[in-house]
Parts: sequence; structure tokens; C-alpha cells
Amino acid sequence: MITMDGQEILARILRLRSGRMGLERTDPVRLLEMKRFCGIGLSRALVVAVVAPQFAGGGVNTATGGVAVAKEGKVKEHRSGDWDPGLTEAEKETLFAIVRDTLEWCVKDRTGEFKFDKYAITETLRKPTHSFVTLKLRNMLRGCIGSLPPMAADPMYLSVHQNAINAALRDWRFPPVTPAELERLDVHISLLSPVKDIKSLDEFHIGEHGIILIKGGHRAVYLPEVAVEQGWSKEETLESLSEKAGLPSDAWKQGARFQVFSSVVLSK
Repeated sequence: MITMDGQEILARILRLRSGRMGLERTDPVRLLEMKRFCGIGLSRALVVAVVAPQFAGGGVNTATGGVAVAKEGKVKEHRSGDWDPGLTEAEKETLFAIVRDTLEWCVKDRTGEFKFDKYAITETLRKPTHSFVTLKLRNMLRGCIGSLPPMAADPMYLSVHQNAINAALRDWRFPPVTPAELERLDVHISLLSPVKDIKSLDEFHIGEHGIILIKGGHRAVYLPEVAVEQGWSKEETLESLSEKAGLPSDAWKQGARFQVFSSVVLSK
């Protein structure tokens, strides 16, 4: 149950709004990151940051008001393109087990070193792979952290382990995940294909590709699902991507370099 009264909730929201105004003055690109990177709006971010830690019974489903429950069963796979990481069903289950156990370990106590001895780490799971881990309380984003080039790719199993920790504890948009939330988190693991330089934006297809914009010292990225979730056209995506990089909205039209990639998203 929620333990804060209305005045305390309002006071927290006002403090968060004050922080937002500070971001608008000093770091507008970071504010855009909050609003757009994983498809979260600012109002939703404020509500989650204030209310989520106060729920002993889980998160609120923004569509129904129900309580989110951890899903069991077969791992579902959604591919944005043709890239296939070549995972067996057992390997998908191993990745989910690593992420779930990592969340349990890092949120509850984090004593000692995380051990991988009990998992079947195959050659496929040792392949260097960039990844993202997204945490949701039903339809509400709770954390989303990952890695992309030019960062070196870790082995797949280590990549999802580290990004699970980061998504739970180090996503600056939210307070750290609490033990009470663990069993109700929806977990999504995004495995990313190698990036590819493109010569023309005709090679970039909404829903199929994630895209990276590079111009001067500026850089920004969207995962394949972001434009679809936001309902953006290609031009709207590129305008938003330019703004995310701290550039004018039309900066994509001249002098920018682009890379694309596809993803495989695993969920339960």
C-alpha cells in the first residue's frame, strides 16, 4: 500500500519538477533522453519516480489499474530484422535465468561475487554482443540501460548481467528497484546485431532498424522499437534523433553519418 499522504506526494513531485527545470537550463539533451530514449514521457517518469518505491504489492498497470505479475513460461522472441543470434530455447532460458538471478542478487543484498558456475555458458553465449535490459512494471518503464558501439561488446552472458544491474540500480531517471518490486518486473532483453554504415537513408527502415546518428562530436541512438512505439515517421524519427544528439532538428539533412542495426528482443 502507499504510505505517503497527498501532501508528501505533491512535495516530491514539486522537487522532481524543480530538478527537471534545472535540466532544462543546464542539460536539455539529458532531459530529451529521459523523455524519449526508451519511449517514456516526462509525466510518466515523474509518477514512477515518486510512487513506485511505495508499492509493497507491485506496480500499477496504467491501462487497467491491476498489479503486474512476473510471467513464467516459454521465452518469446521478436526480431526487428533478419539478424539471428542463433540461440536455442535452452540458451534463451539461460539468459533469462542470469538476468533474474542478477536482479535478485543486486537488489536484495549483493553480498559476495556473482557466480556463473551453475549456468550452461555455451559458445554462443560467449559471443561478443551488445545488449539492452529493459525493466517494466506492466506498461510503465522502470529502467532501461544497455551498450552500443563504440563501446567494446562483452560476451553475451556478461553483457546482459551487467545491464541488468545498471537498469535496476543506475538508471538516473528512476530510484533503484526495490525488493518488493522484483517478482512483478517484466524483463525484456534486447540483443543487438553488429552495426552497419549506410550511404543513404533509403537503407533505414522504421521498425526494422535501430539508428545511430553521428555528426561532429555529437551522437545519438534509437532502438528499433522506439519509432514504432512513438508512432513516428522516418523524418520525425530523424528530427528527434538530431535533437537527442543536441543538434537542431534538421541537422540530419546534411553532414551526418548514419549506422543501422537490428535487434532480437526476448521476453516472457
